[in-house]
Amino acid sequence: MKLLLISSALLLSLLSWLAGTHRYPRDPAHTLAHVRHGTLRVGYTVAPPWVVPAGAQPQGIEPALVRAFAQRLGARIEWVPGTEQHLYEALKQRELDLLIAGTTDESPWKEQVGFTRAYMQAAVYVGAAPGARTAPDLTGQRVAIAGGTDLGHYVRQRESVPVVLAQLPGGHPLVAGYDWQLRRWGYRRLGKPLKQENHVLAVPPGENAWQLTLETFLYQHPAQLD
Repeated sequence: MKLLLISSALLLSLLSWLAGTHRYPRDPAHTLAHVRHGTLRVGYTVAPPWVVPAGAQPQGIEPALVRAFAQRLGARIEWVPGTEQHLYEALKQRELDLLIAGTTDESPWKEQVGFTRAYMQAAVYVGAAPGARTAPDLTGQRVAIAGGTDLGHYVRQRESVPVVLAQLPGGHPLVAGYDWQLRRWGYRRLGKPLKQENHVLAVPPGENAWQLTLETFLYQHPAQLD
């Protein structure tokens, strides 16, 4: 009984403390308060299909999410292009509120900035064009990939030959792409995935209320792939 009374007293004390001036989660730099009905500073670097160049305002999966999120907060967007290195440094110093770059949870920057929980899990496969005759073993076969990606490494691991194309699928009989891309192109998946990814968005370090608000939005609004 004595232990129960002591535990109850500690619990009441803790609840009283939490109800006072200490509120969690908090933003040390008040990011959420500044962005709501204000300006959302978004750094971006080209990373198709997640971030696609299109003049002064990027397009793609992640810019679409950002626009919907900004609308929810009543905020205008200030788009800030740049290299990944410079943008992450700016985010770390809270000169940006959000960074989109097709980032996965394996990025080394996760130790220096905040990452949301994965808003999407994506898998990359080799796909075959409609009607294409392909051997079960892809050894030695040419597989089209997008330039500027790491897919060549994974294609070579399957003892296939990567071929970089400016535009996928480009009529090529074998293409490496995300499962949803292959469905869009009418290609059928072959074998096991080349790789699997957990995609995240990056936020300034320690801005917990801001990150929680963004994660809640991402949970309620799945990314549109088509």
